[in-house]
Amino acid sequence: MPSLRFENPELQSRFLHRLKRLPFEVQLDSEGSVVCGEKQWPDVNGVANTVRDECFKWYFSWCDTPDAAKELEEHLRTNGLRYELERHEDRLVFLLPQSDMAKHQRSDRYDGPRNCSFCGKSYFERQRFFVTGKHAICDECVKELHAEIQSYPQ
Repeated sequence: MPSLRFENPELQSRFLHRLKRLPFEVQLDSEGSVVCGEKQWPDVNGVANTVRDECFKWYFSWCDTPDAAKELEEHLRTNGLRYELERHEDRLVFLLPQSDMAKHQRSDRYDGPRNCSFCGKSYFERQRFFVTGKHAICDECVKELHAEIQSYPQ
């Protein structure tokens, strides 16, 4: 079941306030994460995107292990780089400004994607950019894929 909580109390407060406008109620788990069904997730995530967009032009990144997440957070903190953290059902997700993308990983180690793996557009050309490992997808491709999936009969 999808869940999301912003670590920043101000962002979480904005998120919870805006969720009240949805035509359904969301639940909070014991840690304060918003929990919803798969059918509700696109609406809940849309509200989260509104909150995210108020921060900066962003992209996501996450790590495969808790130790790697701690290392990335330490790197961001010690280098004074902007970031926000989100707790999702199975991982810690970093919300990062696109303008700082090259700085987010140590330059001697970063070989991540700078272009969408689907359309090839640069992360500078897109509003949102989702990165994991050596693959990335831009917001426009996510919209196209979502529309394609929704068009399939269930």
